Amino acid sequence: MNASLVRRSLVDLRWHIAWYGVGLAIYAALMVLLYPTFEEFLRDVEYPEGFLDFFGGAGANLSTPEGFITTEYFSIAPVIMIIYAVVSGTGMLAGDEGRGTLEILLAQPISRFRLFASRVAALLLGAVLIGLVNTLGWLLSVPFVDVGDTLGLGDLVFATFAALPVVTFFGALAMLLGAIAPSRGTAAGILAALVIVTYLLASFSQTIEALEWTRNVNPYWYSDGARALTEGVVWWHQGLLLGGAAILMALAAVAFAGREIDAGVWQPSALARGWRLTSGGASV
Repeated sequence: MNASLVRRSLVDLRWHIAWYGVGLAIYAALMVLLYPTFEEFLRDVEYPEGFLDFFGGAGANLSTPEGFITTEYFSIAPVIMIIYAVVSGTGMLAGDEGRGTLEILLAQPISRFRLFASRVAALLLGAVLIGLVNTLGWLLSVPFVDVGDTLGLGDLVFATFAALPVVTFFGALAMLLGAIAPSRGTAAGILAALVIVTYLLASFSQTIEALEWTRNVNPYWYSDGARALTEGVVWWHQGLLLGGAAILMALAAVAFAGREIDAGVWQPSALARGWRLTSGGASV
């Protein structure tokens, strides 16, 4: 990859990183600070069967800090980070093409593969930076609130970064779709709908027995994001997501190598063209 391109890409992503990170940090801090206000009230509340399951709090006690923060924060925070991956991932290359700057970049003495690898590195570093900014929310709230002995700052930081595998998976999918879709808007729209569907299916599969089978093919279910505090993560789930992301990234690199710039049409054949170029030893 090219260090200058990585830095330039991170500069381009600076507002994405800042606003997603700050927004999540404020959200996290507010949930921790609000917990003591609702703790006593929640001890006496009885929720309908399946209610907490839908929000990822299966088996959790909402009056405990783990149950409260899982239901109020970690049931939605991973989705917000996935939205970052979708918006930024489709914009990394397809966005440049739409702005007419991709041809200028490719006219420089740099291969398509190095450009692609640099943009991927920036996308993933951006996700890590969002997690770090998010951590400020825990640092500014947990030390000042009694969350008991069962939940510590380290647990919250771990749960925050446990979302990175699923963010990487959807980021890779965004790069692949951006390489074969007619435009960034098309790719982002399809992926936004997919994110919503996978989130809802993961939720409904907890309460509707007929939908339990969808867990097997739902990447969001494997994220363990809403279960990181209460049940912990399943490491093979994380490995599966990262393995899937690696395959998608490889396909995206091949598709980008064979993409016809400014064609304005779907290009599934870019995979075949890219494969011929890369397998033939051509410089891409």
